[in-house]
Amino acid sequence: MTKELENKYKIALGENIRKIRKRFKLTQDNFSEIIGIEPSSLSNIENGKSFPSAFTIIQIQEKLKVKAEEIFDIDILNNATLDEDIQIKLQKLDIDKKKILWKFINSLDY
Repeated sequence: MTKELENKYKIALGENIRKIRKRFKLTQDNFSEIIGIEPSSLSNIENGKSFPSAFTIIQIQEKLKVKAEEIFDIDILNNATLDEDIQIKLQKLDIDKKKILWKFINSLDY
C-alpha cells in the first residue's frame, strides 16, 4: 500500500469514527473514556493522523454496539488505484490461488 493510500484510509476511518461519536452525541472526552483511550489518541484517530488499534475497534463495537461494517465502510478507491492494487495483489498470489480466483471471477460472468 502506498503512503498516499494509507493516509486516505486513515482519514476515512477517522471520519467514520467521528460520525459514530457524534451520532451518540458524545464529546471526545466522553467517547475516549468509554472506549478506554486517551482523548489525544482519539483526536489523532479522528484527524487521520493514526490508525486505531484493533482493541480500540473492538471497544467501539462492544461498548456502543456498532458493527464493524459501519466503522470500516470506506470507499476511497478510484479506478486507477483499484486496478493498481489488484495488480499488486495478483502478482503475489501463487498459481493455485490464482486458479481459485479465476473460477470465482468466471462465476460472476452471466
